[in-house]
Amino acid sequence: MKFEIQIARKLRLNSTGRSTTATLNVAVAGIVLAVVIMIVSVAVVTGFKQTVISKIGQLDSHVKVHQQQYDEMGNLHNSIEFSEEIRRLTSVDDSKIQSVYLIGETPCVIKSEQNFSGLRFKGLPDDYDLHRISDQIKEGKADLTGNGILVSRTTADKLGIKTGDRITVYFMNPQAVKLRKCTVNGIFASDFEEYDKNVIIGNISIIQSVNRWNDRTGSYLEINCHDINDAPAVRDAIFNKIKAAAEAGATAGLSGYFQVSSIQDNNPAYFSWLDLLNMNIIVVLGLMAFVACFAIIACLIIVVLNRINTIGVLKALGATNRSIQLIFVYTTMRIIVRAMLIGNAVAFLFLFLQSRFHIVKLDASSYFMSYVPVEYSHWLIWLNAGIFVISLLSLIIPSFIVSSIQPTKTMKFE
Repeated sequence: MKFEIQIARKLRLNSTGRSTTATLNVAVAGIVLAVVIMIVSVAVVTGFKQTVISKIGQLDSHVKVHQQQYDEMGNLHNSIEFSEEIRRLTSVDDSKIQSVYLIGETPCVIKSEQNFSGLRFKGLPDDYDLHRISDQIKEGKADLTGNGILVSRTTADKLGIKTGDRITVYFMNPQAVKLRKCTVNGIFASDFEEYDKNVIIGNISIIQSVNRWNDRTGSYLEINCHDINDAPAVRDAIFNKIKAAAEAGATAGLSGYFQVSSIQDNNPAYFSWLDLLNMNIIVVLGLMAFVACFAIIACLIIVVLNRINTIGVLKALGATNRSIQLIFVYTTMRIIVRAMLIGNAVAFLFLFLQSRFHIVKLDASSYFMSYVPVEYSHWLIWLNAGIFVISLLSLIIPSFIVSSIQPTKTMKFE
């Protein structure tokens, strides 16, 4: 093994002529380009998916628990009381659950001097973690105390309202239309058009007063996980716990029907679309791997063809075909490693500049964000390891051309 490595180190590839050097540089450039595209593609797609999932997780509950129950008159109501029994049934795994909140939602209409808009009023409790939506605040502040509300930029532009304005909110109640005077404390923009044009945010006490609920009653329970990917598991655990309690007759204080859903259930279009991105990245990686393999094979052939005389001499001295194959594999791998280092340097430079200065912009109305997000972590190690292994495998078959070279033909012109 030391013999092959020593010979490989002694081979000088920059003394094979201008045309050969230029051809070799083109092959190396192909490897560099393939490495850059693969790293940047995975970083962009991963960053895009994580950003979209994070935004969806800020706008919607990771897990929702609804209850439909009948009153004394036999009327069905979509409301849930956050009793100790409900709290017990929804406590399944503290290591996965981050928070549990009582949320209220009801249709409403906002009317200004210029226009009116039908919306969904989302009421949050006093102890709600407003850091989940503070990043979306563009004007004012995330203040929901009293009758303070947050409206989207879309709604504010449509109705001609701004922070500090007092507006009238009309609530559609089965008994009567009720109104509340609210103050616009902040204007937000989530980049999700459907959310921005349909939702305003306020305090749950407003909905409770409109519907004549007590301070422990709302529309549903919002359960948020430390990791959004745990939402389906938490949903199943809560459902199974409620089902087991019902079958055992341990829900004497409860009535009606329960519905437990995860954020993936409530937003299937977004998550299905994000899953399609995995197929796109597989196609890109496959194409770039093909380009890299083609460039690597070309690189090896160039090196071998321009060292035919060296191969003849080595064979005449008794070197085996396997040893000569290893010499040229080692030589080509040196070129590949150098190309991979250059490719990684270029890719990381672009990723750093993009993450720091947001050079490449996006249309927020189409892509839910204003710039191309990137994410790089431990997966880069596996990606580079995969590129190296594929490169090594692509050298095996072309290296057998060494065995077809005969010393008598290659040395007769020496």
